[in-house]
Amino acid sequence: MKNVWPGIIRNYDEKDIFNADETGLFHKLIPNQTFKFKGEKCVGGKLSKVRITILVCANMNGSEKQKLTVIGKSQKPRCFKNVKKLPVDYRSSKKAWMTSDLFQKYLRQ
Repeated sequence: MKNVWPGIIRNYDEKDIFNADETGLFHKLIPNQTFKFKGEKCVGGKLSKVRITILVCANMNGSEKQKLTVIGKSQKPRCFKNVKKLPVDYRSSKKAWMTSDLFQKYLRQ
């Protein structure tokens, strides 16, 4: 990185270099630890694997932050039924994962 990176970015402005990363959000997952009274047994259930994927992207100097892209399982979620405008871009995938097809569409957009 110390030797090669400066040569790569030499011909580009910081505003033209972008970084994107995806993260999974398990929004129905219950905490694995909780408060309990002394002597009380803490019993857990099965952990939920329901997830959404979020793609975050910004340029190197932070002057341009892209709209978040959220990937869920449903093509038309019921919770968006009466929503006119979303603050994020919503996409769908069978397992709520980023696929190469979704990423190519994101880059072209």
